[in-house]
Amino acid sequence: MDTVNTTSCEQREQTTVASGRRPIPLGRRCLYAMIPLLLLLTVGEVIARVLVSDDVTHPGRFDQIEQIIVYLGNKPGQSIFEPDPDCFWRLRPDVILPPDRGPSWSGRMSNSHGMRSREVSVEESRNRLRVLCFGDSSTFAFGVPFADAWPNQLQRLFDVETPDDVEVLNAGIPGQTSYQGRQRLKRELEKWKPQLAVITFGNNDGWRWDGLSDQEHARRMMIARMCSSVNASHALRWLISLRQQAVQQQSAEVQIEWAKQATVSYFDPNTKWRPRVDVTEFAANLRAMIGECQNFGCRPILVVWPDRRQLQNQPTWRPAYQDAMRQVAQEADVTCLDLVPLFESGGQWAVERFLPNDVVHLDQAGNEVVSDAVAHLIRKAIPN
Repeated sequence: MDTVNTTSCEQREQTTVASGRRPIPLGRRCLYAMIPLLLLLTVGEVIARVLVSDDVTHPGRFDQIEQIIVYLGNKPGQSIFEPDPDCFWRLRPDVILPPDRGPSWSGRMSNSHGMRSREVSVEESRNRLRVLCFGDSSTFAFGVPFADAWPNQLQRLFDVETPDDVEVLNAGIPGQTSYQGRQRLKRELEKWKPQLAVITFGNNDGWRWDGLSDQEHARRMMIARMCSSVNASHALRWLISLRQQAVQQQSAEVQIEWAKQATVSYFDPNTKWRPRVDVTEFAANLRAMIGECQNFGCRPILVVWPDRRQLQNQPTWRPAYQDAMRQVAQEADVTCLDLVPLFESGGQWAVERFLPNDVVHLDQAGNEVVSDAVAHLIRKAIPN
């Protein structure tokens, strides 16, 4: 048998020489055979790193907002949010938290549509003027009870003034930026078909959570969805599962420390981290939202929100975003409700309308000021 094998190898070598090709050494052939496997493992490792970071300060945006709200006092396992494939998170529908946990984390948080409004019907507007209050936690009115949120105060005001003429929807979601607003506005317009949209963003866009922007996090999510839509190899799934386990096993102390740093960055930005949305992108997002409203026959109103520090002549990062909103409103020729001069004229009384240890969230009286200012614009839109 050995003689036959030797003869067979000699014949192959003679055939190779006769054809003008040199035989490839066995070691090199083994190396060539390993290259595709190495490439596959490398690609798998790269994708796994993209999908699941091994750094606890770079989890997904949904995980980050969950860590922050727990740090701010919400109970683990009682989140007001749920994941959203387009804008990281949205309000869970029908959230009612225990009544004994303070105004920020108690009572009704959302209706059956995931809005901080009283129960409304999608189909039945009863020929009302429908107003979509669209924005972040300043629209949601974080820190005050459900009834004191300015959109809900606005609803009560019109219920008294002109019953059945105006329907106000509070579509504010805490923590969201103009990037997230741009992603979700179209579906809100399609669903509710409002005649007016009161849009407030800018309080979170310059907030810094890590070394990535919202847009870059969204790209990671897109890659994750693309990979989950194909039949990934067992090796790749194994790599991804290992990294997911590593992130999940990070200690609670590390997560709390990150949430603390992120919360401090809300006031004094960490220059090592990137803004969630820079000013240029913020302006582009506003223009896109204005365009979406106009495509749906909805009149947009931009609201410039005040910052407590600027009322006290202290440094703050928000004026750049405020200026961008004013500029976009002027260029697009849309109404801009600038609350900054209004609060500046209130002196110390206006400074005290912000919640303790806060710079943008208002108390009941501060929300009433906003409600009255918005009501003035809505009255002009009500048909006589």
